[in-house]
Amino acid sequence: MEKVWEELRKIESEAEQIRDEAKGQAKEINVLAQQEAEELIDLGKAYAEEEARKLYAKAIQEANKNHEDRLKANQESVKKLRVQAEKRIDQASSAVANAVLGEKIF
Repeated sequence: MEKVWEELRKIESEAEQIRDEAKGQAKEINVLAQQEAEELIDLGKAYAEEEARKLYAKAIQEANKNHEDRLKANQESVKKLRVQAEKRIDQASSAVANAVLGEKIF
């Protein structure tokens, strides 16, 4: 019977040792997992910042292109309006000259 009790104590001692080792390994695993999670978070932040910079640059580029396109369109409109204004000034000048000189205006 004594041998049975000694054997049970030995088994219990081994079980405690295994449990303690498992706790230690679990702590190590948790520390490693935490470190890896922090690394992943840092990588995610860096990736997000890079993507944000790319999107910002693309938005600026598109805005500049849109601005240039509108500027060109406005310049074309200004040219057309100048041509029309010049034609009307010529007509108005002729009308004034004719009125001053007493000629009929058609």
